[in-house]
Amino acid sequence: MLDFSLFQSHLFYLAQEAASDGGSGNFYAALNQLVNGIGIVGILLLTGLGLAITFGVMRIINLAHGEFIMLGAYVTVLMQEAFNLDLVLTIPFAFLGAALIGALTEVTVIRRLYGRPLETLLATWGLSIVIQGIVKILFTAQLKYVRAPSYISGNLTLISSTEGNPAVAISYYRLFIIAIALLLLALTTYLLYKTPLGRQVRAVAQNREMSKCLGVNTSMVDLLTFSYGCGLAGVAGAVLSALKSVSPPMGQDYLVDAWMVVVTGGVDKLVGTLAGAFIIGESNAAIAFFLNDPAARVIVLAAVIVLIRYRPEGLFTVQKRA
Repeated sequence: MLDFSLFQSHLFYLAQEAASDGGSGNFYAALNQLVNGIGIVGILLLTGLGLAITFGVMRIINLAHGEFIMLGAYVTVLMQEAFNLDLVLTIPFAFLGAALIGALTEVTVIRRLYGRPLETLLATWGLSIVIQGIVKILFTAQLKYVRAPSYISGNLTLISSTEGNPAVAISYYRLFIIAIALLLLALTTYLLYKTPLGRQVRAVAQNREMSKCLGVNTSMVDLLTFSYGCGLAGVAGAVLSALKSVSPPMGQDYLVDAWMVVVTGGVDKLVGTLAGAFIIGESNAAIAFFLNDPAARVIVLAAVIVLIRYRPEGLFTVQKRA
């Protein structure tokens, strides 16, 4: 079993050794920024995982992904207002709610647009506007707030300063987000690569016509896959609802970051989503320490654009037969 106190002592020793020249304040600040970057990685992985299914596996350009995140957050608001449920207990309901709306979307809109990326882009963009409008009618544009559980509030101190104050710390809620993201990544990997349904999903993604000839019900596979991707977005909305106020346009704040994660890591492998989240999250944190948050976002976005220009398949790809 890992002795966490020993780990803390080792970190403190390294910090004291590195800061022995008198620059301990800057060192602690830089290390704290990198540790907080891990929290950003968790958020990026959580928001990008659903898009890795709908776009990475199904090749659907879903510009309404942010709205499914928002729907998951509103399900959490409803569960807390109506039944006073703990946020953790609302996560399954957020998944089911977003998945059901995703299934309805696939049957009515997406199913008619497979193989037509431009029409899919326009349709999902229009769908995002419609969903926002419906949510405003049902819930108004007033901001909603979600209570975070008390047992995951506060901060975990990794290194204390010589005065005994926390020098490097990360919030328990960020650790909770990281744990949920990694759990969903492991579950999704298992479903895709270790189950018969996962093999059918990958077969349909690679060759739809041949899968039909082999007896695969491609319509049902498409329905389940798209619904699952939307459900993952709903879970992201439920978990992130305690970090910021819930409102109809909240999903747009995560849409661009989710797309950057997926296209950076590569659309064919889930490990690419994890790698893309880590690279973007830690790069953003490191650059923000030396400059500021807006400059960091601009630089990271520019770097992603350059990467797509010279490596459009992303960092991780699947070898395919010609």
